Amino acid sequence: MARKKKRQYGTGCLLPRGRRWAIRWREQEIASDGSVKRILRYENLGSISRTEAARILAQRIVQAGTPTKAPVRMTFCELAESWLAQVLPMYKHSTQKNHRHILAKHLVPYFGETALVDLGRQHVQTYVAGLLRQGYAPKTIDHIHDVLSAVLRTAVKWGYLSDNPARQVELPALVTVRPKWALTEAQASLLLMELPPLARTMTGLALLTGLRRGEIFALRWEDLGPEDNYLNVDEAVYEGRFNTPKTAAGVRRIPLSPLAQALLREWRKRAKRTGPGDLVFATWSGKPISPNNVLRSAIFPACDRLKLPRATWLTFRRSYASWAHQKGVAGKTIAALMGHAKVDMTLNVYAQVLDGAEREAATRVGNGLFTIVHEGELADPVSH
Repeated sequence: MARKKKRQYGTGCLLPRGRRWAIRWREQEIASDGSVKRILRYENLGSISRTEAARILAQRIVQAGTPTKAPVRMTFCELAESWLAQVLPMYKHSTQKNHRHILAKHLVPYFGETALVDLGRQHVQTYVAGLLRQGYAPKTIDHIHDVLSAVLRTAVKWGYLSDNPARQVELPALVTVRPKWALTEAQASLLLMELPPLARTMTGLALLTGLRRGEIFALRWEDLGPEDNYLNVDEAVYEGRFNTPKTAAGVRRIPLSPLAQALLREWRKRAKRTGPGDLVFATWSGKPISPNNVLRSAIFPACDRLKLPRATWLTFRRSYASWAHQKGVAGKTIAALMGHAKVDMTLNVYAQVLDGAEREAATRVGNGLFTIVHEGELADPVSH
């Protein structure tokens, strides 16, 4: 009996599986330490011909024999460590803190030991579905997915992945958990009268300029124009760290209304430090004040006494946008004053319909229609 010829090493193997075919072969992989290893691979090809299965196997073997094309077997945890050290420092401090927290609490515990080459869209989709089942809000899931996508996007740039598996993943629809609201001008006036001088000046400036909270607490006396009629905004502070504003459009000059000028002049008389480089709002030692401390110590108690919902710095910014929109200020102008690059961001996120605005709009339309009918330009529909 003739002895069966031994299959040459490295030629792979065709495996019949009933009416289906599978293939097995070895390919080179570069580990994270740079060493090259031969890894056994298996792929189920389904119901195809033996000829087609052999062709696919030959193609896989050719690809496996090219070390430069072999994938780097790096785990998500290893990628995350490199990303934290080399990419995250490029972000602003507030973003760094948020992304670091999401990586440590959510992403590394789940994906940590998964090899990047084994991470696919279905894997990411399963993770998103699991977050939803655990009761996470759609907005939180969206934030987590954004960070995951950013890390994997870097893996694509560095050549560890050919495609970002976090892209085209279905996410739950975003819903507003807490309704957005804005102060009416009457409510804002009552609140200002209820606040002590420091909080009154900060709140008044926020309501009259639409500044972000980090921009307010980073203001210096030298940022005021020569006649106190405008503000130069080119700095923001977060947890004591100064940086540029949130966006490039955030560097801007804001005209000050007479009331805003009066508030600042009155505060300058009370302030302990008024040198050009001194902060407008500072602690006794000249350091930045914590925005949350002002809310807890002054603004929240005042809102409670007035039986108003507790207003935040975002509420004041939203109120400014809503008032400006209601008074007919062009959306592009509002966006420029608030430091937004896109008009739709200003109108869709910040501008709210204020109490009475809808009724006022209906009254205006009704009055206009009544005028036309009264002048006889429309026929009486009943007569027809």
